[in-house]
Amino acid sequence: MKFPIESETKLTLCNALAQTSKFNRYLAALDLKRLAMTDTRRRSEIFTLSQPGGHPRNWNNLLDKCLRIINEFNKEIENINGDGSNGEVDSSYNIQMKKSNVSDIPPMSSSMYSSPLRNMAYSPKLFELKDHKQHAMDNAFANVVKTEFNNFIQKLCQKPGISYFFGELTDTRLKFLLIQSQPVIWTCEGLATIVAASLKEDKYGIVQTDIPEVITSLVNLKQNLDKLTKPGLVPKKHFVNDEFALRLRTALLSAVKRSLYKIVITFSKHIHEIPLEHDIQLALQPFLLCKEP
Repeated sequence: MKFPIESETKLTLCNALAQTSKFNRYLAALDLKRLAMTDTRRRSEIFTLSQPGGHPRNWNNLLDKCLRIINEFNKEIENINGDGSNGEVDSSYNIQMKKSNVSDIPPMSSSMYSSPLRNMAYSPKLFELKDHKQHAMDNAFANVVKTEFNNFIQKLCQKPGISYFFGELTDTRLKFLLIQSQPVIWTCEGLATIVAASLKEDKYGIVQTDIPEVITSLVNLKQNLDKLTKPGLVPKKHFVNDEFALRLRTALLSAVKRSLYKIVITFSKHIHEIPLEHDIQLALQPFLLCKEP
């Protein structure tokens, strides 16, 4: 199925990639890969500027949808690896504690006011302010209690026996995630092919400014996929013995590597001029030397 790049009446490629329907997303991701590899006419539509205004709307929309698919999948893999999950809990807990500390500031003593101002204590407006403050304090206390309870439940569910009977097994969640990786494979390959084709076909240079973001997303996904086979990071005893799950991971990792090779080799003469973080530059060195297996 071919989705139009621009249309007011039909489902466009960007909208199909953004849909929660797995079927439409599969079709759109496959069309993206075929478009990038064989359809020169539709590729040229991606590299055009809107009239009037001269904005690269087609490319911006497509890039946003592709990176969202890649980054959301990467976030799921990162959570399974256990990276950054504790930070989110701690940050939310600190926010709740700050709120509670602000709400717990005691009111100023009434002795600081002069006698004419003391009569304002009987004002209905002041009663409303007191009720509002009391309500805010109750809400802050309830939020702190709720956060503490959620943290306790989360730690309790991490116990081996309780997690086995009542929790979601990590290797099962990982296998379920990898089964849904086909659109991610096609999205990575399609996006990388479009970026590589832009060197000759992008007359306005609209893609070059976003190359660092594309490379960073692909490198982060590769690094998180590499962690899946490292011992001690994920309780994946059953995963490493599951041939089907390992084949899915290998297929996804191979697609990400092909995508990085395509971009790096195409821009090899200019790769050092692309503004990338230091750790991303180090991760690209094996690709530049063609030593990444």
